[in-house]
Amino acid sequence: MCLGSHLKKIREEKKMSQQEVADLIGISQKSLSNMESGKTIPNILLLSKIRDIYDIDINGLLEKEGIFLTKPTIPEETINLRTK
Repeated sequence: MCLGSHLKKIREEKKMSQQEVADLIGISQKSLSNMESGKTIPNILLLSKIRDIYDIDINGLLEKEGIFLTKPTIPEETINLRTK
């Protein structure tokens, strides 16, 4: 199941229409439809808004798709260069 399908399933479980959700996150109903059908991928800002509306764990949802959000790390050699 793709990310969009998961989002659609959650929306339907919350008994919300595409228009309701689209209005709450500030996009058109067509844009939400495109996300749910997998034609487009929501950016991190939209995912954050969707997370708040649906009260879900976005990291868990993304991990189902093989997408893992991690904190950026600084390579050790870069740290050493900065201290010299």
